[in-house]
Order: sequence, then structure tokens, then C-alpha cells
Amino acid sequence: MSAVTSPPPPTVPAHTRRPRLAPSAEVHSPADGQGDWVLQHGARYVRITEHVADLVQELDGERDHETLAARLGGAWSTERVGSAISRLDSLRLLDDGETPAPAVAPRFQIVPPMTLQFTLLRPGRTMQALRPVFARLFSRGVVAAGMLCVLLGAGALIAQRDAVAVTLNSPLSAVSFTGVLVALLLGVSLHELGHAAVLIRYGGRPSRIGVMLFYLMPAFFCDVSDAWRLPDRRQRVHTALAGPAVQTSLAAASALAAWPLADGTAKTCLLFFAVTSYGTALLNLTPFIKLDGYIALMSHVDVPYLRDRAMSDARRALARFLFGGTYQRELPTRWTVVYGFACLAFPVYFLSTALQTWLDTLQRVGWVGLLLAASGLSYIVWMLVRGALRLSAEVKAAGVRRVRARAVCATLAAAGCAALFLPVQQTVAAAYVTDASGTRLVLPQGSSAELIHAGQRVTLKTNGLVLQDDVATARVGSAPAARTEVPVSTYFPVDLGSAVGMDSTAFSLDLDRTPTPATGTAEVELGDVPLWKSLHRTYVLPFLPF
Repeated sequence: MSAVTSPPPPTVPAHTRRPRLAPSAEVHSPADGQGDWVLQHGARYVRITEHVADLVQELDGERDHETLAARLGGAWSTERVGSAISRLDSLRLLDDGETPAPAVAPRFQIVPPMTLQFTLLRPGRTMQALRPVFARLFSRGVVAAGMLCVLLGAGALIAQRDAVAVTLNSPLSAVSFTGVLVALLLGVSLHELGHAAVLIRYGGRPSRIGVMLFYLMPAFFCDVSDAWRLPDRRQRVHTALAGPAVQTSLAAASALAAWPLADGTAKTCLLFFAVTSYGTALLNLTPFIKLDGYIALMSHVDVPYLRDRAMSDARRALARFLFGGTYQRELPTRWTVVYGFACLAFPVYFLSTALQTWLDTLQRVGWVGLLLAASGLSYIVWMLVRGALRLSAEVKAAGVRRVRARAVCATLAAAGCAALFLPVQQTVAAAYVTDASGTRLVLPQGSSAELIHAGQRVTLKTNGLVLQDDVATARVGSAPAARTEVPVSTYFPVDLGSAVGMDSTAFSLDLDRTPTPATGTAEVELGDVPLWKSLHRTYVLPFLPF
């Protein structure tokens, strides 16, 4: 006769027997008496029901589960109290004697993956006292008028399309560039204050306002995490969209102000500010990266951590397609898998497109360009490696057979190596100048000049901050290359004058007519080369110091 031994009862952590709420945790009642209760611990917001809120407010470390059940009464039993306490403990919302209270967010913060934040202001009672003003400022009538202004501003840009094209295709003077940059920074700051104002209008409380480097670009930020306390998801959507609404309104006002002006510096600055502000607002509405559009979408569907969970489902769908296996879904809907793939791909697409757009300029800057290009390329590689590691973790957790995993990895590696030998069109970024001796092709002194030979086709382009339209085509002349010095502004879309020169290599050009404008960018066609050689020439060779 065999003995049957019962398994030992699970060990109950001592701190959960007489539970106490974690230090600095705070229970928020629904704003205006509607919506969910929220349990806040530092920067974390957890939605709870009113019954759980009653329980949480009784967790003083003196009462055990039975006493809590008796005190709360109603549907609360000792077992239900125990279950709720276990759930709160799993979320690390109970005081275990080891978890410290969340510290006040430091003024300087690094937010993965590529954001540096510096807090300038922690809004307090002063901004809260302005709630009646914000309520009038963001009333339905004012919002409708703002939307009409935005449409009129877009129409004004269309009516001035010729002037807009000239502005975007021409280099700005140093004064104009500085003025536009300052105006853009002020516009972005008002954008962030728009978030804060709408949040306060609905009864919320912004925690931090400051400046940041977002993917190496300067910007302002406003922490509106408190919007999760708002009872109506539409209020959270309005809070997220307030920033782009303010920014497009400023853009519209600038476009309308430029309309009656004659061509000149003022008109150029206003038009440039209007176009870039509209563009920045549209970028902010992109829902695939953590910007205002994503916050608005997440608030609308009312799914916390929507992007992270959708990307997890997308990775698992890819892993199942490639390797097989069984995977658990984070979200039940089909559209979120497609959305997750878009979220995975968009940052790589966005950074690679931005890098490709600015690479020509970076190639002309020497070591400064090397550092900036290397930073962008390293980040793209890091994102790809991180994605591969996470995919690998998903495959490992799914119990995929090693033979299939190795076969798929070998196939993918072979395909990647084969792609490096595909032919692509290779070009070299340069500039052109026109003086008494004619029009010449110029490049900063460096190894890229060795790739230029007589007879190669050259496309001459404008040197604008945003657009670079074709001006003319030419061929590299047969005359030998010569050393020369050209103004630094030859290589940049900002006119810095001729006071500072830059050592360059000049090539003669064969062309039918003198180009207009007399100075601009150029693109030299080298012909088809394997992809690996194109990558080497584009991202390595121009930056070598010898």
C-alpha cells in the first residue's frame, strides 16, 4: 500500500498577511465623479474599480484579510480579499519593506530608446488656477474657428505655391535661418503648453514640462500621463491632439500673414515657418512612434501599452510564419498585428529616409558628418539587432525545434549575403559653383574625389533646406582636377557668406548653358555597382581622413 503525500500549501509572503499600500501610492477618485478610479505609484497609473479602491484605502498594515473582509462587508469575502491582495502584490503596489518609494523624476532623464529630457518646469497651483481660462480658450467655438483657420492657412500656401517652391529650394541667410529656428522652438513650446492647457481644462495635472533631444532633434515635451485619470476617452484624445492643433494654428497664421507681403526676408521666413510647422504637426500625428498620434489612437481604443503589445503580437506572428511554434496573443484583434508590423518598420524607415535625405550634406562636413552619420547608422543597426534578439527570444519560448530554427536562420543569412551583390545605382554628393572661369564641380578634399572621372553624368540641383530640384545636367570635363577654396556655404543650405573658406577639389564641367542659380548641389552618377560597394562608398569612404 503506497502513501499519498499532499503538496505543501503555497507560501504566503509575510507582507501580504497584513498588507500596507506601497510608499507614495495614491488613490485618485474619478474626475467629475465619472469614470474609473486610478491607483498611482510614481509614473504608473493602474485603473481599479470603486470596490478595489475601498479595499486599497483600508490597507494600513494593521488588518489581516479576515478583518478587511469584515470591515468592507458586502460581496467581500476573505478569499476575495486574498485574491485582490495577491494581484496588487504582483503589480508591486504593496509595501514589502524593500521597494523604495518612487523618487521625484530627476531634471535630467534618459528615456529609451533615443530621447534625452531636461525638466524646466513642474506645473503647480498657478497653472491649475488657470482652468477657467483654459476652458474658455478651448471651447467649441474657439476650436471650430481654429480648424477653419488651419484650412484657410493651407489654402493660402497653395495660393502662394510658387513662392513656397522658391523658399524651399533656396538657401536661407544666416539671419533668416536663426529667426526661423527660434520661431520653430517657440512654436513647439506652445505645442506642449497646448497639451498641458487641455489636460488642466479637463481636471488633470501635467507633471513636467521641459526640453529634450528626440532622435537627435531638439524639441519640447510635456508629461501628460495624468490624462489616464480622465473619465472620458474623448478627453484623453483631445489632450493628445491639442499640441498638433496649436501648431497647425500657428502655421496657418504664418501662411496668412505672408500672403499680402512682397518677396523678401519676412515673406521667406513666414512661409518656411508655415510649411515646417504643418510638416512637424503631421509627423506628430503618425501613430507608429510614440508621438501625439499614437497617444490619441491608444486613448481612442482605450488599450494601455497598445504599441508595445501590438509589436509583440507582430513579432510572434512573424516567428510563427518562419519557425512555427505556439504563441500567446497580447491583443485579440487582427488589426493590431498589422499595426504592430507598421510600428516595427516605421522607425527604421523614418531614420533611414532622414539619413538618406541629409547624407549628401553630411558627406560634405568631414568629421562632424562622420559623427552624425555614424550615430544614425549605429542606431538603425541597434534597432535591427534588438528586433532580431527579441524575435529569437519569442522562438525559444515557443519551443521550436533547433533543426528548423537553424535551417531558417541559414536561409535568411544566405539571402542577406546574396542581396549585398545586387547591382544598384551609385552616386556621389558634390556641389557646383559658377565664377569667371565657368561652372565647376567641387567636393571637399577627401577620398570621394578619387571616384570622379571624365565623362560621368552630373545632375545640378538647387541647394534648399527642404527641396533640391534639378537645374541642369552636365558631364565631367577632361581637364585635370585642381585644388581650390570655396565658401563653406557652398556645401550647406544656409548662406554663411564668403568669409570662411573650405579646401576642395574642383573638376571642369561640360554643359550647354550657365545654370541658374549660379551655386547649388550636384550629384555625380558612377554607374551600377554591387550593393556592398555602394554601402562602402556611401557610408565609409567619404568620411575617411586619408
